[in-house]
Amino acid sequence: MKLTKIAAIAAVIICMIVLVFSYLTWQDKLENVLEPSDSAQAKTEKKSTSEEKEDPARKESVDLMNIEKLTANMDQDVQDLFSARADSGENVKLLIAGSAALESGDPGYAELLKTSLESAYADFIEVDVLSIEGTSDSLKRADLSKGYDVVLLEPMTLMNNDRIAIEQEREHIKAFEDNLQREVNDAIVILHPPQPIFGAGYYLAQVSALREFSTIYSYDYIDHWSAWPDTDDDKLKDYLTEDGLPNDKGAELWATELETYFIAN
Repeated sequence: MKLTKIAAIAAVIICMIVLVFSYLTWQDKLENVLEPSDSAQAKTEKKSTSEEKEDPARKESVDLMNIEKLTANMDQDVQDLFSARADSGENVKLLIAGSAALESGDPGYAELLKTSLESAYADFIEVDVLSIEGTSDSLKRADLSKGYDVVLLEPMTLMNNDRIAIEQEREHIKAFEDNLQREVNDAIVILHPPQPIFGAGYYLAQVSALREFSTIYSYDYIDHWSAWPDTDDDKLKDYLTEDGLPNDKGAELWATELETYFIAN
């Protein structure tokens, strides 16, 4: 009888030990479920960090897509330059240079274009305007030390009338490009003619020669003349001052044609 009691007590003790052990084991498992291990936390934190790093990358991709869309009307080499600057995290420095015609009107075509470019491209583009006095010979003295990526150049063709030969104008443009590319070796010059004038004579041959020059030497060229009335059409006078410079209406027309090239819808 005494042995039976001892056996019963021993059995109870063993059962209690098993129950306590089972309870502790269950609690440990429960804590592991509710509170991830250090390793799991590390993985989670690493994943979160990776996801945070991916967001800017996605944003850059979206920005690049926007730039590619905006530049769709440009010549391919200009599109490539804009994309290259975006890929490298740089902005584009663009110069609008030409005769006093770029300031004629209130505002002039250069100011209108500058405003539109900065609105479309925000801080990706930095635009300067340079009004040059004299003939195309003055191009070789233009200050390009800022390091421009793109120059939209009206090469003083009208100012050259009866003073500078067509061949000389071409040499002046080439010298301008050489000076530009000494600062930025992949910089691009985009040519466009000055405004049309009513009753133009030899000037028509000069503009035709400028367009031919751009084709021969592979300069990008914006032919905005197609948007103006013909030079023998009285309607052209509605776009010009008495001095033959663009008035407000002429400046707006000119700017619109340039904006179509630089900013695709």
